[in-house]
Amino acid sequence: MIGRWLMNKVLDPLPVWLQVSLVAGCIGLIIWDQSFATKDAAFILHNHTERPISEAIVGDVWIGNAAAFNGYSTGSGVICCAAVEKQRVEVQWRLSVTQNQYDTGVRGEDRAREVRVPERSGDDQYLHVHIYPDNVVRLFWSETMQSKFQVIKGKEARDYVIGKSG
Repeated sequence: MIGRWLMNKVLDPLPVWLQVSLVAGCIGLIIWDQSFATKDAAFILHNHTERPISEAIVGDVWIGNAAAFNGYSTGSGVICCAAVEKQRVEVQWRLSVTQNQYDTGVRGEDRAREVRVPERSGDDQYLHVHIYPDNVVRLFWSETMQSKFQVIKGKEARDYVIGKSG
């Protein structure tokens, strides 16, 4: 009803050529946005270390935290949404400690690495951020929330993903 009133009051007094131009412009903007605009990404943090990660940041986007790897799951929740436009980003994280680790004298540490952002296919919407032992970080795109490296532990995961380290 409001749409019909708006059409009668605003568009009817305009010449037909202007009405057609306005509609074509709106459709063109929608097509441009869907075709060429940068798509936002959802971020999923995977921790393959024996220490919890209390905070992780990709570029300037906070992507959450993750418990220490327990043998079954490396993931945190999904943090949505931000654009990933650069070919390289800095990943920063804070390694925290469990109570047992704290009791043995281990303390929290801030870490950072600059990593390459892999190519993104048209259907990829999840950027998986995997943090491995020895400060190795890898990013993977996926169409789903599942990562093929999700349940591989620690150094085995690192070696599987980047090859055996000397």
